[in-house]
Amino acid sequence: MEFNGGGFWSTDYTRNYELLKEPFEISKGIVILPGGYNFQDIRSEYYLGPQRVSGRFWGSRGTFYGGTKSEAGFNGRVDMTSQFSIEPRLTLDWIDLPVGRFTTRLVSSRVNFTVTTRMAASALIQYNSSNSTLSTNARFRWEYQPGSDLFVVYSDGRDTTATGFPRLQNRSFVVKMTHLFRF
Repeated sequence: MEFNGGGFWSTDYTRNYELLKEPFEISKGIVILPGGYNFQDIRSEYYLGPQRVSGRFWGSRGTFYGGTKSEAGFNGRVDMTSQFSIEPRLTLDWIDLPVGRFTTRLVSSRVNFTVTTRMAASALIQYNSSNSTLSTNARFRWEYQPGSDLFVVYSDGRDTTATGFPRLQNRSFVVKMTHLFRF
């Protein structure tokens, strides 16, 4: 359903099947056993129209590894200027399985800065309650000629279970350059 301001509402139903060959720990102390699992899910979303403050709200409920999963979330974007924006996100999942129940929270925010149409920088910070991690990512992109880019990316992940400053789990620094060859 589309609204006059450019926003719209949608609802969909999905069915999936997954065959697990090995057990895996989906949350601390909760292990999903090998086997075939049917998933059914109904999801409803509302998208705000294209404006200075935009985003979407959603909710879903369905089957999940022999139990149920309910989800609610928000993903937004605030254009502070034509070059600077902030994108907050929140996702909450309530999982109830035959082997246990748990709730996960995923909270993140991205900041975008567009220097020119060919140069931009962004930074993301994200907290995931299911594995108690705090992740950061900073990215710089420069299109030095049409179709050719230079990317510089810094990422790290931290464990938030200890007291004090979160303990470093991983860190990476990547430089990637692409070049378009024209024949």
